[in-house]
This record gives sequence, C-alpha cells and structure tokens, in this order.
Amino acid sequence: MFGLFRTESRAPRRQWVSALALGAVVAVGVAPATAQAQRQQRQQQAPQPSYSREFTAVYQPIADVANAPAGDFAAARTQIPGMLAAAQTADDRYAAGNVLVVLGTKLNDRPLQRQGLELMLASGKVPAEQLGQVQFFIGSLAYDAKDWQAARAGLAAAKAAGYTDAAIVGLTAESYFGEGQIEPGLDYLQSELAALRAAGQPLRADWIRRGLRVALEGRSPKVGDWSALLVSAEPSPENWAAVLQIVGGSTADDKQVQLDLLRLMRLANAMTDRREYVAYIEAADPRIMSNEVTKVLDAAVAAGVLTTGDEYYTEIKRIVDLRVPEDRRDAPSLVAEARTGTGSDALNAGDVLYSLEQFAEAEEMFRLATEKGGADRDRALTRLGIAQVQQGKLDAAKATFAQVAGARAPIARLWEAYIDSKAA
Repeated sequence: MFGLFRTESRAPRRQWVSALALGAVVAVGVAPATAQAQRQQRQQQAPQPSYSREFTAVYQPIADVANAPAGDFAAARTQIPGMLAAAQTADDRYAAGNVLVVLGTKLNDRPLQRQGLELMLASGKVPAEQLGQVQFFIGSLAYDAKDWQAARAGLAAAKAAGYTDAAIVGLTAESYFGEGQIEPGLDYLQSELAALRAAGQPLRADWIRRGLRVALEGRSPKVGDWSALLVSAEPSPENWAAVLQIVGGSTADDKQVQLDLLRLMRLANAMTDRREYVAYIEAADPRIMSNEVTKVLDAAVAAGVLTTGDEYYTEIKRIVDLRVPEDRRDAPSLVAEARTGTGSDALNAGDVLYSLEQFAEAEEMFRLATEKGGADRDRALTRLGIAQVQQGKLDAAKATFAQVAGARAPIARLWEAYIDSKAA
C-alpha cells in the first residue's frame, strides 16, 4: 500500500537519454561540398560551431563507432580520455559529451551517460529548450548512483528550468529518504502537496501513502498529519479504518483519547470488528455515557459483531437500561452544578449531555470547561469540536480543533480531515 514512488520516467531511462542525444553523435568533420551547399543558407543564419583540429582528429573515429548500429563500443570507450584531453572549445566539449551519452546508452553504462550529460551542460551549448530535460536526466542518474545531494541539485535545477516531469517530486523525496533524512524528506513532500492544494489541484494519494509509510517506519511525530492527509485525499472507509488504527495504536493507554477517536471511526463508517465496538463501549463507560453506549450496542448488533444473546451484550444492556433514565433525570442538576462549579464539573456535564445527544447543551458545557479552567483543556476542546460537528457547525468545529495540542493533536487533525471530506 505504501511502497516506493513508481515513476513512469525511471524505467525507460536508457531510451530517454538516448532520445536526448538523438541516437547519433554530432558530426564535426568537414562536410562534403554537396551537403555544404545545401546547408549554406542555415549556416548564414546561425553561428557556425567551432571545433579544434586536434579534437576532430581524435573524436571522429569514436563518433563513427558510436553511430554504427553495432561495433566495438567497449574499445571506443578506451579512447575517451584522449578525446576529452583534446577538447578545447565549448563546441568540442558539447560534441564530446554527446558521444559519451550515445556510447553510455549502447553500453548500458549510466555513469558514462551522466558524465556526458554533465559535459554537455558545462559546455554552455545545450539549447535553452533542453536545459530542464538535461538537468532532469543528470539528477535521475545521480539518484541511481545514490549521489543524493547531486540528485536533488539536478532535479531542482530541472524544475527551475520549467521541466515538469512528475518524477521530480518522487525522486527528490526518495533521495532524502535514501540518505536517512526522514524529516526533511517529509517536509519537502508536504510542501509539494501544499503547492498542489494552493493551485486547486487534487492531492496525489501515492505521495501521501509514501509519506505515511516513511513516517510510520521512521517513528516520525508527523504520523498524525500524514494520516489526516490520506483521508483528506481519499476519504474511503478503508482509508479511514487504516489511519484510525494507526493513530489509535499510539493512544491505547488513554481511554478518553481513544473514545474521541472511536467516535470518529463510527461517524466515518470505519468500525469493522467486535474489538473496536467493545473498546468504544469500555471507553464511554456504560455507567457514565449510558445513552451513547446504547447506540453503540445497537450498531454492533446491526454490524453482526455482537448478538443479543451474547453474554457481554446482556451484561452491558442491563447496566445501560438502568442508567439511561437516571442520566436524563440528573442532567439538569449537573448543568446547574457546572455553572457554579469548576471546569471539571462542566466537562462532566458536557459528557453526559453529549451521550444524551443534547449536542447544543453539551457544546455550552464544554466551552464553559475551557473558560473556567481546572479541566483538561485539550480534552474539553476536542469534545467541544465534536459537539459542533454533530450540529453541522463545521467551520466552528474546525477552528476549535485547530486549538488542540499535545497528545490529542493527531486526533484533532483527523477530525479536521473528516470536516474537509464533508465540505468537499
């Protein structure tokens, strides 16, 4: 699911480097009279290349072999040092680089291809419209050689020159990861996703999956951010289940944090097995949030993961049937106590009201808890945002979740992603 970037340009690199060299080396010898006459008009319009005699004498035998469909390409390679030593002009160096690219292609010698491309680039003779392409190939070949910094330099130069191959992002990100620079690589990938969003383009789910996998394997603190990005781009029940399980694994020790995650799982239709329903019931506690637990029990039966004859079901059902009418009766007094009491009193009242699906009243209590202080602020803010979501106050909820910090921040980011999926 979360493999390496797969780029269409990487596999056929031999072909695309060969295409750049046009499959043949530059002719630098003296042209026959007939050909010279045919080209006379073009030569008057463009500067004529300047090749040194010494270079031409060494270059031409190598070029003849490189141009042939078959030949002793390995022997021609042994003559390269002499050709390079003879190169004096910029045109000499461009032509020499060109023949290195062609020989490198025929010998499947990527370092030789890269050397040729770098020589062509250094000559200053690469046509402006090909600069980005040349830089991209240099960066890609450097990537193959695990020369990570050179790879990034070439790919960045290609992008700056206007080259738009989608492989630039994948190769650049993988160069960071290959070098062990996990956080800089994730930051780079996030910046590219932000650029897509700013341009009004769809987010690339393959980039996000790769970022999430790297964040997981590297134990990055940004796992929650990448999880939220995935469900923002593709809010399928399967993706919700995957990312909620990922984030849930880091919050298993705190039932109150788990509860707000499980609430999101239920809203996103991402609950899939008995274990998740039981965890929800235990976190909500049938003695405190009895009405909410009743709803979860019913959902578990509807999903086929519990039956009404199940011993666990009957025990929880017995408790909530006793507690629901008591909670409804006690709710007004809890609210009155909260108004004159502490932030913790307001938070507890909000929990009961939320369970009773009195979301507007619960919102008021959770806000009161943040104002009074003395309660877990991030917990109160999270539940304030959830109560707002239940009322359809999505903008207000998103602003509330943005204030959540600490251990609850990854869950708040997922709630924000849920809001985005509903607004899309």
